[in-house]
Amino acid sequence: MSKPPTPDYPTKLKIRTYDCRLTARRVKLGLEKLVGSSPAFNESWLLGVFDIGSRISGLGQYGDIIIRHLTVTRGKHELTIEHRAGDGALALEIEAAFAKELTPKPSRMIAGNRRPEGLAYFFEMFQSCPVRRQVVVADAVIEEAHDLAFDDYQECRAKLEFLRVFPRLGVLQTTWDTQILQTYAEAKVRHPKPKICLFEGKKVALRHKVQVRSKKRDHVLVLHFAKLGSGRVLVGWVEESAA
Repeated sequence: MSKPPTPDYPTKLKIRTYDCRLTARRVKLGLEKLVGSSPAFNESWLLGVFDIGSRISGLGQYGDIIIRHLTVTRGKHELTIEHRAGDGALALEIEAAFAKELTPKPSRMIAGNRRPEGLAYFFEMFQSCPVRRQVVVADAVIEEAHDLAFDDYQECRAKLEFLRVFPRLGVLQTTWDTQILQTYAEAKVRHPKPKICLFEGKKVALRHKVQVRSKKRDHVLVLHFAKLGSGRVLVGWVEESAA
């Protein structure tokens, strides 16, 4: 007898994708009405300046709900709802509000991978790797990554692997590879005005950072991190900067 499937943990990322017959503007107006009137969203609010992308945050949510509208061709649109598993009921409320105009379809996945496209899903995957015992990725990183276009996952993984050994590198070794020397010199700098991350109920100053330069295009990803002790590193914030 087969075992029943293990339920997803509440903060696991989920994505729903649809063919959509509505314009971005009509979706935005519908979301404003839904969030403003539905009891399910009583403690939530809608963010986002542009019609093509909206974010619903809330006091009772496990994470933000990201709604994206993409025009594929003239008159043909695609809508995605990205949410945490624990917020599935809210995602269904959004789906029901536009039900007559939506047709569910498979989500786009990374080639040769079962992971959806997007940096947020990359960081979620990294959270579940054995490396996480030395490199902790905060949930705040995943929330911020939803809005970033960086997609050189190989380079990002290499920098995270570097952070795994960074606390144990000690004195600078001139025999190291030039790129490692540059990354080490960059990472050991203590910045006077750090980003702050809430971790295990405490505010942590992210006084160090490293840049991840994409080999695909002119994108630079900045990882803000702190040394936690016991050889661990906390990556608590992420952002893009000019190349």
